[in-house]
Amino acid sequence: MREKTVFITGGAKRIGASMANYFHTKNYKVIIHYNQSKKEAENLSRELNAKEVDSCHTIQADFSSKESIDYAISSFYKVSDKIDVLINNASSFYPTPLQDATEDEWRKLLDTNTTTPLFLIKGFQKGLKESEGCVVNISDSLATRGIKNFSLYSGAKGALETLTKSLAKELAPEIRINAVAPGIILWPENEEIDDEEKTNILKKVDLGRVGDPADISSAVYFLTEANYITGQTIRVDGGRS
Repeated sequence: MREKTVFITGGAKRIGASMANYFHTKNYKVIIHYNQSKKEAENLSRELNAKEVDSCHTIQADFSSKESIDYAISSFYKVSDKIDVLINNASSFYPTPLQDATEDEWRKLLDTNTTTPLFLIKGFQKGLKESEGCVVNISDSLATRGIKNFSLYSGAKGALETLTKSLAKELAPEIRINAVAPGIILWPENEEIDDEEKTNILKKVDLGRVGDPADISSAVYFLTEANYITGQTIRVDGGRS
């Protein structure tokens, strides 16, 4: 019987899947949200349930509207009667040079990186208060410093970190809210980066190497256990920031 439950948005692959596996090993019931990664979500759920029956469930939602967010929350409570940890990991990331940036791109990046986490926190507020649970938002270690050609994305992630601080004050003492800001953990899926460029990027990392998804998972888990930490952003980036 798993006593605690975690809801991970964007939990089907990459860092999200790592967190799902990590929390499962810590005896959490894992609820995985996905949008388009149905195959990956179902495979991961099958693997975790093979280890223990009814220890993992999946929820599909595109988070394109408030109704979609509400649907995800109601679907969560159909498979779990309580929530202990909310991890806002789902994100969108792509370049938007200013001369070509559109209002639609701004709204999409703001919605996925900031608006959805905000309304998920609001929707789960009652449940998190009852369990004295916590929220961990996933940011980006360079966002608040600014990223060339990614100004809209950086602005959205910067807003998420400010939201983390403000809601930590507003929802204390029952609910703690923190953030983890990854550095170079996995190279982007849809962006070609040659070896020379990778080498130049890694020269800016004090530890001189790419991180591992487990580095993020362990940092997130640490924040769920650190009962006297709230309103903080931990940058897990090998010293790059």
